[in-house]
Parts: sequence; structure tokens; C-alpha cells
Amino acid sequence: MTDWSNFSFIMNKYELLFILPGTLDENEVKARSEEIVKLLKEHSENAELHVMGKNRLSYPIKGIRYGYFYTVVFEAQAEGLKSIQDKLVLMRDILRTMITHFKVNPRENQHIAYSTDDAGITTMVREKTIAKEEVEKSAVKKDADLADIDAKLDKILEGDIVPGI
Repeated sequence: MTDWSNFSFIMNKYELLFILPGTLDENEVKARSEEIVKLLKEHSENAELHVMGKNRLSYPIKGIRYGYFYTVVFEAQAEGLKSIQDKLVLMRDILRTMITHFKVNPRENQHIAYSTDDAGITTMVREKTIAKEEVEKSAVKKDADLADIDAKLDKILEGDIVPGI
């Protein structure tokens, strides 16, 4: 039997998405986002903040219709995620947060779904993967030759073929 306590040093890559209220001014938003990055750096490594900008929310949250969207990609131990989540809940002015496993290069034909476990950690899971060969089979490709097109146009103009029937 393997003793998994020896593997506590393994760092996984995660992504934190958080939304700040659109009612804050630029200076307040910058200060709040820096607080969150500082919190992440206490419990993780290589925290990179990515600004996604101000966007309209799908539905109002706490009466607020717009929010500043940010993502932070970081590396942390699995045990540290619960501590990060607990501290994020206590921070003011955060409308929503979501931590997921970070996939470096999801394939374009891969459908992504999200799953939340008992500890409240949301991760990306593969819903369905379509093989490249299946995509190519499903796409019907017919190369049209100019001679074929001319022949069909001639038949249509002669009246032998009625279009639409």
C-alpha cells in the first residue's frame, strides 16, 4: 500500500475566476485584485493575474448588473485550496469565485463540463471527446469540378431538370 502523505509536495495548476462589482472605481478594483493575488501568493506559487475587463453579468447579483472579471493561474497543493477558498469567502466586494484545475491546452473538439466535489472545489471534467477522424467523416466534402457545374447548368437551361424538385 502506498503512503500518500509523502506526496504532499505535489503542486497542481489551478485557475481562479473572480468577479468584482462594477460599482467600484478603477482604484478600488485594482486594490481588491492585488489583495486576492497577495492571498494566493501566501498559499501558492506562480500566481499570474489576467484582466478580462468589465462585462455585463448574465443576471444581477446583489442588485449589481456589471462586474470586473479576473482570472489567476497558480500552482498549489490540494490541501491549500480549502484555506484559499475560506479566505476568499471572507473578503469583501467579491461577487463570485470559482477555482478549477487548469488545463493548459484543451483540444478544440473537447467539450468541457464543470464538477463540484464535497469540499466545494470545482474542477473541469471531460464531457465528451470527438476523435478527429469522426469529425472528418461527419463533414461531407465534395469537390466540385467546373465541367460538372457547366454540364448541370446546361441541363437546367435546356429544361431537362427543374430546379427545386
